[in-house]
Amino acid sequence: MGIPDFKNDKELFQYLLSSKNAETISLKKIFESYNFKFTELESSVDEIFSSDNILLIDARSEKEFEEDPVPGAINFPVLSNSERHFTGLAYTKFSQSSAVRLAIDYAEPKKEKLLNFLNKNNASEKRIIVYCWRGGGRSKYLSKMINDLGFSTEIISGGQKKYRAIVNDFFKAEIFPYKLIELSGMTGCGKTDLLNFMRKFHPVIDLEKSALHFSSLFGFVPYKIRGFKPVKNQSAFENRLFGEIKKESLRSDFSNLFLTESESRKIGDFFIPHNLYSAIENAPCINITSSIENRIKRIRDAYFGDYEKGKEEMLLIFQNKERYFKKELSTNIYNEAMNSLRNDDVNKFIEIMLISLYDKIYKVKPKKPLLEISSDNLDKAKDEIMNFLKGNIL
Repeated sequence: MGIPDFKNDKELFQYLLSSKNAETISLKKIFESYNFKFTELESSVDEIFSSDNILLIDARSEKEFEEDPVPGAINFPVLSNSERHFTGLAYTKFSQSSAVRLAIDYAEPKKEKLLNFLNKNNASEKRIIVYCWRGGGRSKYLSKMINDLGFSTEIISGGQKKYRAIVNDFFKAEIFPYKLIELSGMTGCGKTDLLNFMRKFHPVIDLEKSALHFSSLFGFVPYKIRGFKPVKNQSAFENRLFGEIKKESLRSDFSNLFLTESESRKIGDFFIPHNLYSAIENAPCINITSSIENRIKRIRDAYFGDYEKGKEEMLLIFQNKERYFKKELSTNIYNEAMNSLRNDDVNKFIEIMLISLYDKIYKVKPKKPLLEISSDNLDKAKDEIMNFLKGNIL
């Protein structure tokens, strides 16, 4: 029997009352014939981030998954956002048994969809690991459904809550456990491009990628025009950041040293964890330089994209933050920049913003660099960094 789409609480209670004489059921009774296998996250986290042979499935609702996912996980909600709401209501206002029955009524019709999901993700060739918030009812029920379809599963003990505990412990440690070399330089000098380029040859920490934000007031625009959804909160940022650090540290060429980019304490709405930020502040640096022409080109490519997709977003932010920009730039310079943007003179707008604002507020840190290189030729810059690392660090 199909379950109705409840429009309000009254319809929910009418549905529950109509099945009040149904056999009382419990998850414990349902699960007693299944021999679930549990895995401890502490012992499996390295494999989760290093293996391509794991299918990590988040059984929580779409909203929960979006707000705080484990990196690399794919979402298959046992209960959708609205289904979870009504199941919770049934539990608090009616009875536990009614809530269980309602949850099963929601979950069971999803078997065909689940089978398609598993086949699409080549589940038969992979180690399937399932988790929910605490490794309880939803991860067990999804594992039951997957087992019923002929696949084997493991459940993460403690669920996503355990992953958050591991992340918190990592970033609350007094000292960051790895060595860093900081790439410093003015806005648009190619630090991010160099990190992406160097990733093929050496482990990196890309803070902006973890935040999906380029640090400035315009920082989400490059990601938005390319179809990315924003990172929801500080926890999600830290989850992503820890996942990147862990994955990079498991590379065969890892030598306890990361390259990373110079950043202020805050990226968009997110704070860099204290131990990592302190390590960046105290790390030796390589200073990156670039011509103003190449800086303008990089920023144009990143923030405006193909066919000037980012122009409307940039214009909207520049208008909404008018008071701030007039204070930082002066009214005359603000108006000049605004007119350049409105008249499609994007290069002029970027040049004004670099010279009159960003080169003043994002000054290069007062460190004596290990070396200084130009990023105008990325291949040459990469070779210079690699030769330096081989001769001095590696």
